[in-house]
Amino acid sequence: MATPIKLLFLCTGNSCRSIIAEALANHLGGGRIRAASAGSRPSGQVHPRALAVLERHGIPVGEPSSKSMDDLEGEHFDAIVTVCDAAAGESCPVWLADTAKSHWGIPDPAIAEGDDAAIDAVFEATYERLRGRIEDLVALDLEDLNALGLTASLQKIHRSHGEH
Repeated sequence: MATPIKLLFLCTGNSCRSIIAEALANHLGGGRIRAASAGSRPSGQVHPRALAVLERHGIPVGEPSSKSMDDLEGEHFDAIVTVCDAAAGESCPVWLADTAKSHWGIPDPAIAEGDDAAIDAVFEATYERLRGRIEDLVALDLEDLNALGLTASLQKIHRSHGEH
């Protein structure tokens, strides 16, 4: 597969999980991955704690925005990764184009409750879950994967992290 691989991270609100995944993939991918993110029902704003957790870890955030997946219609992606939490009854977006797809269920940190420390801990856990998966992705020989291999690898990465 030609690099950079184009990945689209989808979730419902495009304010936390998909924003964190986009920033991590672009940073850790070292030019081998070009990531974007979008939502099926975008909140219209990026959650400040999503930006804060990225900044705490030195991950460049650029100028992320919460956008609709409809805004990306017609764009080609090598793979779509949904990061919504179907296990919590969250409705995951569906990308209809014929492209590799995988699901990495991650609980939504935007609904975390408690004091600042407790909420920050939830965002930190979200960051760590996504970072582990993306580090595994970056470790692959991306140039030697075809579309089926990429899909299988994305699914294997999720299973290896033992959640949802």
